[in-house]
Amino acid sequence: MSTAGRALDSFGLNLLLFSVGGVSFGVDAEQVEGTLAWQGEGSDGQVWFHRELDYPDDTVTYRLPSVIKVRTTDGRDYRVIIDMMEDVAGIVSGDIHPFPSLVEPFALRKGMWGIVVKGDRMILLVDFKRLLRERKGADALVEVTGNDDI
Repeated sequence: MSTAGRALDSFGLNLLLFSVGGVSFGVDAEQVEGTLAWQGEGSDGQVWFHRELDYPDDTVTYRLPSVIKVRTTDGRDYRVIIDMMEDVAGIVSGDIHPFPSLVEPFALRKGMWGIVVKGDRMILLVDFKRLLRERKGADALVEVTGNDDI
């Protein structure tokens, strides 16, 4: 294998791991500016993670909500409420698997970009910046059409 191939195979990510609704997720620690204690409803710029993914509200219970403050380039305040942070795990590129082609378009629209299997646990990788871009696109469409059922 060439040196370039070995370098590509060995890139690593530090993932912040959390679960919501019994599903494990991981986000690249580089996307996170910080974590905060959840202060209750009414804080501006905060969104529930399960709502970003269109989970039905009645299926999700948060044991110990906390907030991930996502790094943004446009100065927009984007904070995502998750269940408690569970772990930090280092992975290499060879650990990452793509979504099956049947579900990939849906997964990408919901900010998910890959799967990591660690032991008996499947972790869905989330790109909060992609999720924010999708959200901005949907907000712009609602603004143009006046239809919030999009």
